[in-house]
Amino acid sequence: MTVVAIDFETANAARSSPCAIGLAFVEAGEITRREYHLIRPRDMRFDAMNIRVHGIRPRDVAGAPEFPEVFERYRGVLDGALVVAHNASFDMGVLRETLALYGLAQPAFASLCTVSVARRLWPDEPSRRLSALAAKFGVGFTHHHAGEDAYACARIALEAVRHTGAADIRDLARATGLAKPVAATRARVKGGIAERALQARAAVPVDDGICRLVVRGSKGTPYDVTLSPTRQGGWRLACSCVGARFRPDCRHVRELTAGDFRNLMSAGANEILRLRAFVGGAGRIALRG
Repeated sequence: MTVVAIDFETANAARSSPCAIGLAFVEAGEITRREYHLIRPRDMRFDAMNIRVHGIRPRDVAGAPEFPEVFERYRGVLDGALVVAHNASFDMGVLRETLALYGLAQPAFASLCTVSVARRLWPDEPSRRLSALAAKFGVGFTHHHAGEDAYACARIALEAVRHTGAADIRDLARATGLAKPVAATRARVKGGIAERALQARAAVPVDDGICRLVVRGSKGTPYDVTLSPTRQGGWRLACSCVGARFRPDCRHVRELTAGDFRNLMSAGANEILRLRAFVGGAGRIALRG
């Protein structure tokens, strides 16, 4: 049985929007292979919050393959495997919903969540976050990079094996009873009702009302900014810069809200019109390419 740790990063809140996948293969108590792939989401809608977390932007995946091409490389590997993930409900949800989006069959396998393993083995730990557990075991990695996260997850699973004296990760899964079966599903029939409905939906241009911009930071670093409608009927600016992690009205948001467009690196006529409407028409347009 193949044992592989897996991690996804998504472009937006939809679990069917993977933009990166990482895998770490474990054999005989060692990580023997690590792989990482960027993925081009079907609708290319990236939320500022997600970009802030993983740093992947639309331009980074413009030339990347879509999910079916990447998944085809691992379909046979996952069939019958033990798939390990940290907060597995998220990654299994991404896999399930993206397979459904493309009408692809899901292989049968078992999943093991290292968060659940950590709760069972180290109940007194103040945090079971991936970064906290990695620090506990001296695992160096770059958080929110799918390939690095998969590696850290595999290392934590191996630490659990050593802690319990299990023979390997498969034995750990059996001993703890924490592995969950994932049933196989069939591919959507080509030309069926669901397939025709999906094609009709894909043929209609999607206008989600979100205005996407790029601004220049103080050191020339480009940041993504979105102007999106709120449920209350208003509008909200969100930026992917580091400062926005601590306060939503970062310097770039304050500049745009005040009508200062000098640091805009890209914006089309429609985006400019929306920005001008947002700031009451007081904005000064001075684009920098």
